Formats: sequence, structure tokens, C-alpha cells
Amino acid sequence: MTPPPQPQAQESQPCEPQGAKAIPAQVDAPGIFKGAPVTVRALQGAPEYNGCKGVVTAGPFENGRYEVTMEAQGKPETKVLSLKPANFVLDTDALKEYVSTKRAEKARRSPPLEDFALVWAKGKGLSSKALVSKITQVPDLAEHHVLLRVEKFAFSQMGLGYLMKGFTRTFNAFHNFYQYGEEGFYRSACWGYATVMESSHPKVAVGTRLYGLVPPCRYHLMPVGGTIPRGRNGEPAMVELTMTDMPFNLRRFQEMEVVSAPGEHDVAAEVDGEASLLEDWRLVLKEIYTMAFYMDENLLVDTGMINSVIISCASAKTSMALAYCLRMREMRYVVGLTSKEHLEFVKATDLYHEVYTYDQVESLPNNRTIVYMDFKCDGELRQNITLRMGTNLMYNMVLGPAVFQKRMKDQVFEKRAREVLFDESSWRERRRMVAEVTKTGRNEKLKDSFPAFVQRLRQHVKLRRVCGEKAFKDMYDAVYSNTSSPGDAYICTLHEEEGGVDEIWGP
Repeated sequence: MTPPPQPQAQESQPCEPQGAKAIPAQVDAPGIFKGAPVTVRALQGAPEYNGCKGVVTAGPFENGRYEVTMEAQGKPETKVLSLKPANFVLDTDALKEYVSTKRAEKARRSPPLEDFALVWAKGKGLSSKALVSKITQVPDLAEHHVLLRVEKFAFSQMGLGYLMKGFTRTFNAFHNFYQYGEEGFYRSACWGYATVMESSHPKVAVGTRLYGLVPPCRYHLMPVGGTIPRGRNGEPAMVELTMTDMPFNLRRFQEMEVVSAPGEHDVAAEVDGEASLLEDWRLVLKEIYTMAFYMDENLLVDTGMINSVIISCASAKTSMALAYCLRMREMRYVVGLTSKEHLEFVKATDLYHEVYTYDQVESLPNNRTIVYMDFKCDGELRQNITLRMGTNLMYNMVLGPAVFQKRMKDQVFEKRAREVLFDESSWRERRRMVAEVTKTGRNEKLKDSFPAFVQRLRQHVKLRRVCGEKAFKDMYDAVYSNTSSPGDAYICTLHEEEGGVDEIWGP
């Protein structure tokens, strides 16, 4: 009599003894790891477990199987199965939840990190009374975000002028770049340095030092839209932040320049060819000088070889930068207009051929073709200059407020007869196609001439360091009330322990 056939082995087998040796699986099981959530499938001997969820707790063993612990699902005891890789599959939904949980646990700070920020209350003007300090807990790091530690930033009269203007006409309103979450408040931004404290972006390493537009605060969490590698011609690498409702023509303000990165040569040792001690001067003057350089280019392209210019707000650093650029290309006659209080300071800079006060407009020479570069945006002054110059005035180039002026008569930014509005962002695009720029080495000249301009202004302008909330508000009030000296430049930090010891503003 033939023996009965033997029953086939089930796919589910008892687990290997606890001391069993684990070796590489005979059947490839990519992506399987201890703790991975899985779903059981294709079991023929114990089909009641098909579709059940479990967790890989051991394996692979010598026989190529994995130990999978099943969820209790209302049963008094958990079930442990020894399964082939073909009998389970990764539970992708549970895996995503698992990864998110682990990331959140890793990103959670202990103790929590507090941010101190300065914001402006809407509807209260721009005086120091509208400046409000906010202390909030820094949110946990989300995916593709970076946490920046704002080291220091520069503040100036021109920055306050930007606040006054909004996104109108010529310059740019920095207070719309970093929106504030709480209703009734908005924030501004200044040129500064920041270091990446935390990062969930694969191409932005912790410790990367950045230069760009930052809000006045201690810490700032921002999403990263992408990165731009270092250019072949020496252009610095960039980290592009994601900003809400950013106009396309102002997108460059989303880009943070990489000053130094971990594991790379520390280019922070030099700033535009100067030693690192000039780093603060870069904050104060770099963007101002670039803008003035572009104004000069715009004037050169539109007016040809005109050799006479009048500049208002002559004590402002942007105006001085423009005068320097004009004199650098041998402009024959550069006239500065300023207030009585700043007359001697402007004369001492020796950047202008002649300097007049605003009440001396009737004494301006009117025997040559001339252009008026209007930083003041005073409609009455502009009209008086137009009447004085007559037909010799080619046009007024309206540049926007280089200084803040809270009581300005007939203040206008709109275009009128014989007026041209300078738009820095538009010119930045246009200059790429202008022969006077592309064929004359202007980009190299911009870079090479900046250190000499810094050395020139260091003879007349002094850096003052502003540390902490009270010192910042005192400085801000002096700027707002126009009592600050044109010979002062302000480097600010809200980290009170890092203010340094020289030239601290306030008592």
C-alpha cells in the first residue's frame, strides 16, 4: 500500500530561535529593514493573515525569511510569523508616517528656541512708536526649510525711505518681502549676514554663511526654493528662498549669496578683495554703490556724453556714491544740493565740484545743459530747478528717497513732463543688452572700483554698532527725526551678547 502524500509546507513558519544567526537573504528584499511597516500578502496556508499589517522585527535568517510581528487587532496576544520576502510588502502609507514622525522628533528642539523680532504696527506711521518687539517660539523645521541665525545687518536713512514708499515706482519696498503672520503688523528687511543653524534641504548644509536681505530679528525660518552653484566666472553660489507674492522683477532679493560653506575654502576671509575687517562696510555700502553705479550707466546710455549733473540729498551715501561714479568717468561738473546743517560735511567729502543749499537754487549756474538727479522727491524743489535751468535742463531723473523725509512738501514719485523714473530692477535686466555696458567691461569695473570707494568714504563716515532692542530704537528714532549725522553708518545686531565694545549706540 502506497503511503499517503505528505502535506506541503506552509509559507508561514515558526520563528527562528532567538539566537539564530542572521545572514544576507537568499531572496532579494530591497528596502526592508528592522522596524519597517509591512502588509502580509499571498499566504496560502494561513490566508486569514493576508492584508494584515505588521512590523519587521528580525531577519533575514539563514533560510531567507524575516520575523514579522503582527498587530494585535483585538486579539489577546500578538502573532509572530516567519515569512518569505514574497509574502509581505512595505506599507508605504505607514512608512511615510513613520519617517515624518522620526523627522519631527529629530527636529524638535529642547529647550525651545525663542526669536526676538522688530516689526511695525500698521496705521501708526513710521516713528519709533510704531516699532514693536515680538518674542515668539521658533517653529519646528519643516521639509526643505532652513533656520537662519541673523548675525548682523545695516540700517540707514534709505532703508526707512523704502518703508515709506512701498512697491511704488522706482526703488523697492523691503517690508513686503518677509510677511509677518500676525494681523496688523508688517516687517522690513536690511542687508545682512546670517548663518544656517538647521537645515532640511539636501543642498544647504548647516554652518553655511549667507549674505542677503534679512529681517531685523535673531532667528528666521524660511523655505528654500532651490540653489544656484558657483559660476564659471567667479559668480558666488546662491541659495534661493521662497517668498510669497514676490514680483518677478524683484526676484533677486530672494537670493542669498553663499559667503562660505562647511568643507570649502572660507571666502569670508576676503570681501571684494578687501580684508575681512571691511565686512561691515560691505553691509553699509555694497548695494548702495551698485545702485549708484547703475544710475550712472542709465544716465550714460540715455544722455550720451552730457557732462553736467545736479544731485539732491548730497549728504546721503547713495548720492555720494553716484557723485563718485560720475567723477570716476570724468564728469566735468557735479553739483550737490543739501541742507544748511550738512553743508560743511558735504564740502569736506570733495566729491562735488560745487555745493549749494536748497534755498540757494536761484544761484545755480544755468549756462550749460544739465540733468537733475532727484533723490529728494520734493515737487516744489523740482519745479524750482526746472524754472531756473529752463531749456538747458535735459530732464529730471527721479530716483526715490535716499533719505527719509517725514515732512516733505508736494512729495511725489510720479512721472511728469521732462521726467524719467529710474527703476533699478528694470535697468538690471536692460543693461545685459546695452552695448555701452556689455562691450566696455562695466561689470569688472563695478567690482574693481568698490574697494576704492570704501576707502574714500572711510575718511568721512564712521561705523557705529547698535546692539539690542533699546539701542536699535534709539538709533531708529534719530534716523526718523533726521537728527542722525550723515557721517554715521549703523551696523545692528539683536544678539545683545555680540555687540562688541566699540561705538555702541545708546547709554
